[in-house]
Amino acid sequence: MERVSEETKKKVEAAEALHRNSIVIDGLAGTTFAFEKLMAAGITAAHITVAAHNEGFLKTLEFIKDYYASLDTYPEKLLLVRTADDILKAKREEKLGLILGFQTASPIEEDLTNLGIFYVLGVRIVQITYMGRNLAGDGCYEPRDEGLTYFGIQIVRELNRLGMVVDLSHVGWKTAADAIAVSTAPVILSHSNPYRLCPNKRNVPDELIKEVAAKGGCIGVNGHPAFCEVRPGMRPTLQDYLDIVDYLVHLVGTDHVSLGPDLFEGFTEWQANRWNRRYDELRNPWGTVEGLGRAADIPSITHGLLTRGYSDADVQKIIGLNLLRIFRTVWG
Repeated sequence: MERVSEETKKKVEAAEALHRNSIVIDGLAGTTFAFEKLMAAGITAAHITVAAHNEGFLKTLEFIKDYYASLDTYPEKLLLVRTADDILKAKREEKLGLILGFQTASPIEEDLTNLGIFYVLGVRIVQITYMGRNLAGDGCYEPRDEGLTYFGIQIVRELNRLGMVVDLSHVGWKTAADAIAVSTAPVILSHSNPYRLCPNKRNVPDELIKEVAAKGGCIGVNGHPAFCEVRPGMRPTLQDYLDIVDYLVHLVGTDHVSLGPDLFEGFTEWQANRWNRRYDELRNPWGTVEGLGRAADIPSITHGLLTRGYSDADVQKIIGLNLLRIFRTVWG
């Protein structure tokens, strides 16, 4: 028994060391200011949402200003990510890299030149739609998914030209397929899961996942319990989350899977209340995935993958290097 206990201890220590020494990218940290918690979890860089609920141009600028104020206040802890090399710099300097992104194209309003302004400000990821319809196309909960609009096509082309990542989470399936066809660069599903395992329209069908992978992109496994319910009627667990990783690896390979925890830990009380009121259609009675409810639990993903037999190299791809590769390709 003592020998087994020692072996277990060594495996845990090895997992902790691998996580600590790796590039770890949180593919969707949401609108959060819980920087210390992300850093304590070994996160190198986090995708931060500065627009999600169909905000316009000016309101989005206000959100960006909040993060600029954070960068000014904590220069020893935070770094604005504009290039893939900035993520490596954050790792070297033991800082948290902030990757600014949209979960809707609404801040562009009706002027494509606004995208260039947001690019200069540091925005590097743009999701085409949120839950519903906007000027670019239809979201995942829109009753009729009529695909990418003419303006949406122009948005995708401009994102490619500027060097900004096209994100297809929350996007209607036809709209997403249209965007993949239009894009000349890799695209991502920053925080989505397979519909086949959990039939919620926020998740995506296998064929769409394969198209994203064929384009050179990846799918970030979402940790929101409404999208991890692989055992109907039962609260999802970390093991369910890892089962989703396994499924995706078998479907598209280790080069096309990443992390999109979507944990919301940095919400203020009023933000959490607004979320719960506005998005009751998710009908989520559990709150969080058991074993993956806080940033502090993210290292458990690394340990879980190693326990399931993944090599160190494949784990490092999934927890960060796949997204780093895509960012380097798209951002230039």
